Amino acid sequence: MQELQKMKEEYIEDEDYNYEPFADTEEYKRVNSECINNWVAIMKQKGINGLEGVLDVATGAGTMVQLVFDNFPESWRKAAVLCLDQSAGALKLAQSKLEKTVETLKLVHSSIQDMTLPDNSVDIAVWGNGIHYLSAADQLECVKRIRKALKPGGFLFFNTAFYEEARPAETLPFYRTQVKTAVQYLRDNGVKRVKSDEKTEAAKFLPRSYYESLVEDAGFKLVDAKEFAVDMHKEAWEYISAFQQYAAGALRGYPIDDAVNAMRDSVGPSIELHGNRDQNGEPYITRKWLAISAQA
Repeated sequence: MQELQKMKEEYIEDEDYNYEPFADTEEYKRVNSECINNWVAIMKQKGINGLEGVLDVATGAGTMVQLVFDNFPESWRKAAVLCLDQSAGALKLAQSKLEKTVETLKLVHSSIQDMTLPDNSVDIAVWGNGIHYLSAADQLECVKRIRKALKPGGFLFFNTAFYEEARPAETLPFYRTQVKTAVQYLRDNGVKRVKSDEKTEAAKFLPRSYYESLVEDAGFKLVDAKEFAVDMHKEAWEYISAFQQYAAGALRGYPIDDAVNAMRDSVGPSIELHGNRDQNGEPYITRKWLAISAQA
């Protein structure tokens, strides 16, 4: 109760947290459901017929856990869930979303870098589209921490849409036009750029091979690395472009709020110019997601 009260008190201070509206889009739910179904198939192939404990890293508003439970076999849904997030506000939202779905729910208010869970305490760890926000050194340290928390033979599953091969070659004109349009928007509005050579971690786009090696360097056995393609429409791109790290990476040196607005507002003209059309005539740009499966 004290922890919940502490989170409520911190919620007001946490109002700038991004509650990931992208996670509520059909594109996000569809591609993550495909990843989760693949992970479930891997566990079944390894003889798993039930789970006791699930760790959800960087829970956000709880969408990934909800998708996990929606795609789990019925008998697996009795697993206790530990939701880990450094944002008190996020955990508050996750609790409201999950308390009717998850029978045993524990909220862990911590960053992944500071996570202290008992060794050998969970069967699987799931990390949805967040590992790219950390530096390479922090990624390795965090994956090692997760391995310690897993039971022998436990699984780490994570995915990312921010890696080197995420952008098919034919989609690159969209990104170039978006940045060019955003820069022109900033200039037209008198926004000055301060020179900066530093990239945000999410803008570094490490290759698939890096993530394959990462889990092995942390002591895991790489079980599977699979890419999923998702056709993303205008709304989804506007949400992604409004992520502060995404905008800061694309428009280095500009004030972050101005960069966010410029990147978001440049989606429309860019996707109209370069997007393919779905059966309803709506433009989309395809992006790939990498899903990694590793066993302790």
